[in-house]
Amino acid sequence: MRYSRSTRRIPVTGEASVRLLLTEDSDDGTLLDLSRQGARLRINRLFEPGQKLALMLNLPWDESPVEVRLAAVKWMKDNHVGVEFLKVGDEDRVSLDVFLASRSKLQASHARVSRYLARPLHRSTST
Repeated sequence: MRYSRSTRRIPVTGEASVRLLLTEDSDDGTLLDLSRQGARLRINRLFEPGQKLALMLNLPWDESPVEVRLAAVKWMKDNHVGVEFLKVGDEDRVSLDVFLASRSKLQASHARVSRYLARPLHRSTST
């Protein structure tokens, strides 16, 4: 089964603490990308689609951690896992939205600069 997401993910690198809700087992991983609705993590643990988790996402750049009270595993490949956020508290949702908005603006700015720098130089041919 192929899972498709409806929002674009922003590449980030941060730490993630993962706790399985059924067994209370926990493990640490690396946050690789993030959206308002989910994330991709690298973790040395096997998960099954549908498993329920709680997450603590430590965002980069001294941002406040974001607690995801309930997430579901959507896919697992090698040591990467895709999760969908099902329950995020109001304050954590605001923190996540502000972080994503600031990163999206920064990425758009970088893209504009890259396009500008990639343009060929046009020289005037006046004689």
